[in-house]
Amino acid sequence: MTKKELAERINVDPKTLKNWEVSKPELLKLIYLGLATEKHLKQAEEYIKIIKELHEGK
Repeated sequence: MTKKELAERINVDPKTLKNWEVSKPELLKLIYLGLATEKHLKQAEEYIKIIKELHEGK
């Protein structure tokens, strides 16, 4: 994800995001951790769906 895409995703101006890199690096770290967590949860949901489909197919 580009910086511009991230800014759009969290609804801030790209300049704000650039300022946060210097002034609030911990905030950016939390944002990235949140996005990574969201990605992992979606993957887990997909795996659960596949497992349920396999189980029902037996």
